[in-house]
Amino acid sequence: MSLPRPWREILPQLLSTALIPLTVAGIGWYYTRWQQNLADLRTMIDLMTDAAPEKRKYGIAMFEYLLKNDKVPVEFITAQLDYANSSSDRDLLPLLENAVQKASLVNTSVKSAYEEATARLPSRIFVHALNDAQRPCAGILLDEMKDGDKAAITFPSVITARWSGEAHELRYFKASDRKRADNLAELFAAVGLQLTTKDLSTSWSGARDSRPNTFEIWFGNPALPMNCLQPKK
Repeated sequence: MSLPRPWREILPQLLSTALIPLTVAGIGWYYTRWQQNLADLRTMIDLMTDAAPEKRKYGIAMFEYLLKNDKVPVEFITAQLDYANSSSDRDLLPLLENAVQKASLVNTSVKSAYEEATARLPSRIFVHALNDAQRPCAGILLDEMKDGDKAAITFPSVITARWSGEAHELRYFKASDRKRADNLAELFAAVGLQLTTKDLSTSWSGARDSRPNTFEIWFGNPALPMNCLQPKK
C-alpha cells in the first residue's frame, strides 16, 4: 500500500502549476504594452516630422499626452528637441517647449527629464551687441575654440541692443545652469573675451519660462579681444 506524498513534495508542484501561466500572461501583457508604447512613439515622430503643419500640431499634442503619462524616454525628448532646433519651422521648438511645460504641471518627473534632455543639446547663446562692429565677434571667437567645445555651443541669433554696458556679460536663467555658465565663461576667456556671469533666475520674471541650457551674451563697452578687431582675411 502506497503512502500519501508529503506536502513538501506536492506544494512546489502546485505552485509551479499556478505560477507558470501567470508568468506567461504577465510577460505577454508587458510585451503588448511595450509594443503599444513603441507604436505611439513612432506615430508621434511621424506626425511631428510631417511636412503638413496640421499634422505637426497633432504630433505635438500627442507628445504632450505621452509626456504626461511617462511614455517618452529622455532620449526621445532629446531627439525631438534637437530636430526642432534645426527645423525650418521656427514655431516647432517653442510649441514643443510649451508642451513640456504643460506636461510638467501634471507629471513632475517631466521637468527633470526635460532638464536632462536639454543638457545633452548644445548650449544656446543669444548674442546682444551694442553696435555692428561687435556683431561678428562671438562667431570669430567660437571658431578659435576646440572642435569639441565648438560643437557644444550654438548662436540662434545676434541682435543689436542698447544698454549701459559696464562689462561684457554672460547671463543665465536657471540656477541649475550656473556650472555650465561658469564653464562657458572659461571657454570664452581662453580665446580672449572676459565675461561676467550674471544670474537672472530669481531677479527676472521671464526666467521661469526660459529653456534650460539657454544663455545670453551682452557685449558692453570694454575693449574687444584683438582677434575681433582684426579685419577678415
